[in-house]
Amino acid sequence: MICREGIYLPGSSKSKMAGMMRFLGIKDDNAVTVVFGTLMLILITITVASGIAVMVSAMQKDAMEREEYRITVANEDIKIVSIQPTINETTSQWESAKLTLLNLNTEDSSIKGISFNDVYATNFMVYNSSNAIEKEGSYPVVYNYNRMIKIPAQKTVSICLNFSNITILSSEEISTSGWNNTSKNYTIPLNNNIREIYSLSAFPESIVKTELFNSTINATLGDFDLDLTEGTITLFGSLAGGNLGNNTNYTLKYNLSMEPFMKPVFIKNNQPVQIKVMTSYINTFEKFFTPPVPMAKVNYYTEYRNGTLQPYLILDASGSFDTDGYIVAYKWSVNSTINSTNYSSELSGIIVRYNPNNTSNLTVDLKLIDDTGMVSRLSDVSGAIVIK
Repeated sequence: MICREGIYLPGSSKSKMAGMMRFLGIKDDNAVTVVFGTLMLILITITVASGIAVMVSAMQKDAMEREEYRITVANEDIKIVSIQPTINETTSQWESAKLTLLNLNTEDSSIKGISFNDVYATNFMVYNSSNAIEKEGSYPVVYNYNRMIKIPAQKTVSICLNFSNITILSSEEISTSGWNNTSKNYTIPLNNNIREIYSLSAFPESIVKTELFNSTINATLGDFDLDLTEGTITLFGSLAGGNLGNNTNYTLKYNLSMEPFMKPVFIKNNQPVQIKVMTSYINTFEKFFTPPVPMAKVNYYTEYRNGTLQPYLILDASGSFDTDGYIVAYKWSVNSTINSTNYSSELSGIIVRYNPNNTSNLTVDLKLIDDTGMVSRLSDVSGAIVIK
């Protein structure tokens, strides 16, 4: 007997069939839901586990990279070896300096900035293995914070720093052979554009001056227009007010100037200097250079030579010293003209014998050079010795 509303009574054949179907999980909403829910739970668990694994892997990679970077920064070690200035003998001021750096690390380093007495250099050059300025073609290679110097691991680099403007000269020939109608403007590409070597983006403070001329004409800006960005020169035709002809070629001369420091730096050879070097990892290494201290005395003696009494001088620099190193060269100057210096290679040494032609109106000066290249002169510290 079947109950109303489609409900099977126990004992009926349909009820037994339905029970079997439910046992097998066929066409039973409850069984499908349980199986589907279990599968979804497994899928979600796998997805979450995979996501967590990816996150952990990324975090581990991140942590490893940070640790490698930290170790690289910590291990970076730049030694400032020497300074070796070139000095104007008349003014006693530094004209340039050869700064030698040693990379003690096993990784390469790049130099981001260099300062002298807290004034940062803006442009500088490098010496090659032949002790000449490094060049690219005929142009010197100039470095700055945009174009950093790389110091290979366990190697040295010598850097040239000028204390006056870096000036680079170049030129090229401008041919007018294709300028058939001189009433119209004539535009041609440049073959030796100096801005292709020293672009404004890399050297924003650099200035280029140009001059167009030949054996008879010095062209003015009213005769031509120069576009160094596009790398072209336009000769103005007569309709545009130009005065150039097409029967001769012209020479375009470039004069590029770069500031060596952010502001003028004046260093005299008796002054101490603080050097700071900053790398691309923002590590800063510094060294304080002090010049050697000249101490000199002159003793006057006479002796018999060739049957006559002859005078001689003993130049004594044994009291000189260097507070942060040692003195490598003692050079003397003995001149008959006051305030004149001529450091002879024959007058070198801590104690030197000198046989003068006369013993009056002599000026004696002493120049010292220490192990880092620092130079000092007696005349700049306490004054030269004058013998009247």
